Amino acid sequence: MSGPGHSSAVIHEGRIDRLDVVGLANADTGTPLTPDSIFYVGSVAKQFVAACAAILMADGVLDADAPVTAHVEDLPSWAHAVRIRHLVHHTSGIPDPNLSTHDGMPVGGVRAWDSDRMLGEIRAVETLASAPGTRYAYSNRGYNLLSQVIASAAGQRLSTCARERLLTPLGMRDTFFRDAPTPLPPSAARGHFEAVDGRTYVEPALFHAVGSGGLWTTIRDLARWDAAFYDETTIAPRLTARGSLDDGTPIHYAWGLSVRIHRGQPIHSHGGSFPGWSSKMVRFPLQRTTVVVLANHERLDVSAMSLTLAEDILGGALDPAAAHADDTFDGTR
Repeated sequence: MSGPGHSSAVIHEGRIDRLDVVGLANADTGTPLTPDSIFYVGSVAKQFVAACAAILMADGVLDADAPVTAHVEDLPSWAHAVRIRHLVHHTSGIPDPNLSTHDGMPVGGVRAWDSDRMLGEIRAVETLASAPGTRYAYSNRGYNLLSQVIASAAGQRLSTCARERLLTPLGMRDTFFRDAPTPLPPSAARGHFEAVDGRTYVEPALFHAVGSGGLWTTIRDLARWDAAFYDETTIAPRLTARGSLDDGTPIHYAWGLSVRIHRGQPIHSHGGSFPGWSSKMVRFPLQRTTVVVLANHERLDVSAMSLTLAEDILGGALDPAAAHADDTFDGTR
């Protein structure tokens, strides 16, 4: 394959049983992808952000029921009603920008945005889309704000908190939150996006905001992360506890993870997309089997590929007549 590609893996109890790597890490240089290539994974980062929040809560330095204003200053008046748990479970009501009129990616790629710029945009939000705790609505801005809360409670940047409290203890040595315009490691793949002129370009990676995304990682490190979900001494198993609305109604979203049913089997999953990148991680906990697909372009349907791989591996454990994961988003089935 002469263009960008993907890495995919089937993991059983944290061990990689099958690993496939296809394509180039950088189409401009012809550098191939390898099993150790580092990918940007977009919103797959949210489970790591939520894990940091959970660790701080377990330590007693962060209260899930505290208002966000206890940790972040100069927020609009609506913030007094938003609790930390609302951010974790996407029930804050904080709206994301409307991108429906977006004209396409410029040739230069994503602008050099950072966490301070994201916080500035949140401070400019005048009203919430819904009252906190009354409705599930996915909010990237909510997780950007959560990263600021974590930094305040931990007394250190999210990237440092994650490295010291989560990633290093799990042996995830090639995983990091990039919160400054630092050079990427030599093993980092580059994203490839289609611009408004119809041509494909290597994404310049000027972005370095964290919270809703910001994580770079490898297939091997994600296998280490997967293993943690079967280890009760880590924070990971707690992340599968589903959230709820303030009236007690359960929702499918847990701690940076979607907890649903696919073809009769429970799954823990999350995807990520960003100009030049797409990713998906789906765990079948009863079979202790996880599928990961990481791509450095956007043309691959990583969700469909991950579930097809799972169906190939799990076979009779899945009921083809039962509901697809896409139809079990409300968390009640």
